[in-house]
Amino acid sequence: MKRPIIVPEQIMPKPLPWRNCECMKHPVDLKEKKGTLTWLKAVGDSVSEGEVICEGEADKKTVEIKAPCSGVLAEQTIENECVFKAGDILGYIEEA
Repeated sequence: MKRPIIVPEQIMPKPLPWRNCECMKHPVDLKEKKGTLTWLKAVGDSVSEGEVICEGEADKKTVEIKAPCSGVLAEQTIENECVFKAGDILGYIEEA
């Protein structure tokens, strides 16, 4: 069964040791902001639930999108460097 990878409405920014400001302690609101996507996994790659499979740049912060389940990345519906927002389906994982 294919399971969608859906962009959440809010997500915490990726912790960066050199950027330790108050703004990094608050979630990025993706209902109001858009981001640019970078895939870390390719179609056909095995993924584990909770593993970071792509990153986005939103509101000058990096956010990590994690796999909702274990399986194989079956499809990418949004390509690298394309814009995404809350509720978008980034791709699908074929559950193991």
